[in-house]
Amino acid sequence: MDGILLINKEQGFTSQDVVSKVKKILNLKKAGHAGTLDPMATGLVVVLLEEATKLSPYLLNEEKVYEAEVTLGIATDTEDKTGTIVSSKTVDRLDLGYLDRILKGLIGKQEQIPPMFSAIKSSGKKLYELARQGISIPREARQIEILDLKRTSEVCYEDGIAKFSFITRVTKGTYIRTLCAEIGFRLNYPAHMSALKRLSSGKFTLEQSFSFEELVAGKVEIISPLQAMADRKIVRLDEKEYKKVKNGMTLANKEKFAECDLVVLEYQNRLVAIYKKDEKGYKAERVWN
Repeated sequence: MDGILLINKEQGFTSQDVVSKVKKILNLKKAGHAGTLDPMATGLVVVLLEEATKLSPYLLNEEKVYEAEVTLGIATDTEDKTGTIVSSKTVDRLDLGYLDRILKGLIGKQEQIPPMFSAIKSSGKKLYELARQGISIPREARQIEILDLKRTSEVCYEDGIAKFSFITRVTKGTYIRTLCAEIGFRLNYPAHMSALKRLSSGKFTLEQSFSFEELVAGKVEIISPLQAMADRKIVRLDEKEYKKVKNGMTLANKEKFAECDLVVLEYQNRLVAIYKKDEKGYKAERVWN
């Protein structure tokens, strides 16, 4: 069963928990996911089944859309609501025009330092493992891009804190927790992320996803690997070309490749390979037997 399964994750599960449950229910040998989602978060997890795990490098790089809630007035060591409070400050009434200008000012390319409570590895250890031991180490800033960021709710005030929701579209590797902390910093308040839902990953949306109950009942749709790559340049091979491709042979430049850097190769309505352009023509990156 090669393909893509879109799961609507509930709170409390890691992305790996989702993969393990899918493997068990569908009795699979291999499965993976195309982007980690924190246990406290909900929403879309893109699960790759069997040979579709080879698509991981392409789907991981997709833009993602999130709906999040930021709480102003309290900062935590994890930058989300699961952490220990490290600072607090009473929040005054905010000027909404000023708030929206702050959010708009965050749109664009920028460097972001990953939080200590993350799955990034340093010397073979995940950062959150070090953080739980009270160890903090320097982290290299990463280039990210906030493509869109808009407030989607009024600001709610209660007991000296303020909350509001926003939707953002971001590139790979962006930490929304850190974005929430940055919003607070620019407003001169400690802040943390109090809710997060992934709405989309690339072309896949939460509306297309299924619950575990639907999976157990067999009421799900599996997206084929070819469908999953439908937004790329797809080239249909003849039998002679296919024989070369299945052996991983380099292909000469051809007019039907349209000079694309990456081409998806199809034979008899099946994804058989992904080739990348180099100085000698097109070279195999992934081949399906």
